[in-house]
Amino acid sequence: MSDTSTRGAPGIQRLALPVALWLLAIGGCSSDNGTDTGSIAPDSGFITLGITDAPIDDAAEVVVVVTGVELQRGPESTITINFDSPKRIDLLRYRDGVSFNLLDNQAVLPGNYQWLRLRITAEQNLQSGSYIKLRDGRQFPLYIPSGSESGLKLSKPFVVAQRATTRLMIDFDLRKSVVAPPGQSPNWILRPSLRLVDLLEVGALKGTVDVAALALAQQSTAASCKPGVYVYEGSGVTPDDMDGVTTDGVDPLVYQPLTPAAPGAPVNYSFQFLAAGDYTVAATCQADVDADPARSEYDPTAAIPPGGTPSMKFTVKGARIVKDSTTTVDFL
Repeated sequence: MSDTSTRGAPGIQRLALPVALWLLAIGGCSSDNGTDTGSIAPDSGFITLGITDAPIDDAAEVVVVVTGVELQRGPESTITINFDSPKRIDLLRYRDGVSFNLLDNQAVLPGNYQWLRLRITAEQNLQSGSYIKLRDGRQFPLYIPSGSESGLKLSKPFVVAQRATTRLMIDFDLRKSVVAPPGQSPNWILRPSLRLVDLLEVGALKGTVDVAALALAQQSTAASCKPGVYVYEGSGVTPDDMDGVTTDGVDPLVYQPLTPAAPGAPVNYSFQFLAAGDYTVAATCQADVDADPARSEYDPTAAIPPGGTPSMKFTVKGARIVKDSTTTVDFL
């Protein structure tokens, strides 16, 4: 499915008096049909918003239909940017540093913003909305349990300065966001698991994992090792799997199952768009635990976690991410 990545100027819906006055000041920069109707005020700020993803297993397409973006500047200052036509974005096409621009130098009121929200068409049994297509050809609608009207909200403050461009990126982690339905429901669940990062403050992480050496260190075999790399915010973090439970440990910020070319062969990994700071990086031979929801309840404090899942073993290293740089952490 190809996306409709049109770059026409989106329409802005005026939702509060301060915003309305500002829009009058810029001469109606854009109308609801995306037609440019005037000049941009000299005190405007600008925002560029991209979207990227971490891949999901067993999916051929994951398409989200985005109809607009809401920006919350204050309790009574909300800007809604409506797209001329819905943007149908196959997230699997945008990974490894590749992104899709939702907004491109969009003029907005400068100031401190509290959150932004993607307006998504994601309803039960809606064939023309967001969907997931599996590798076996089956296709299922994606829906947001709380209702598509609520969209996908990112509650992270950001600043738009006068006469400057704020460049933001939404990292859409599909492994956490797309959930297989219980029972025989034909709809899959789309739940928010997104990171909002400022591209002026990000770096990257990469490295090589020697799977044979990792298996030996974790008392496994090269043939049975299912390698993966997990990244946690902060230094000295005790690794946990991605189970959505905060009481048994800190879930990874991002993680990446790895597929070596042959059992035991070295394999490379990389993570983009990490905010500058300290991180804990962990490699494991048991990344398959997170591929099986029935087993994804690892408790690092328990000898044998609930359900009889053997305790996962991690090899842990620290990393410091520096903006505009790539940090290398190898497991050799």
